[in-house]
Amino acid sequence: MNNDIKGICLFLGLIGLGYVALLILVALLTGAKVIKSIMFISIFSTFLISLGLTPQVKNRLSNYLKSLNYKKFV
Repeated sequence: MNNDIKGICLFLGLIGLGYVALLILVALLTGAKVIKSIMFISIFSTFLISLGLTPQVKNRLSNYLKSLNYKKFV
């Protein structure tokens, strides 16, 4: 995939996750029921971010997540 397209996917994915954070804040403050849209936008944004990442970055992230233990957080 072209590097420009990867950059656009990362950019749109991060904007989507920012929008999800804003929706969660609005839902907490007003009590609005926007759970379905939050879930859809977060899943789509995560998909866009995963498209934009290179395989090396994906491997590093997965290795880092595997190295985390529950005991580190307790």
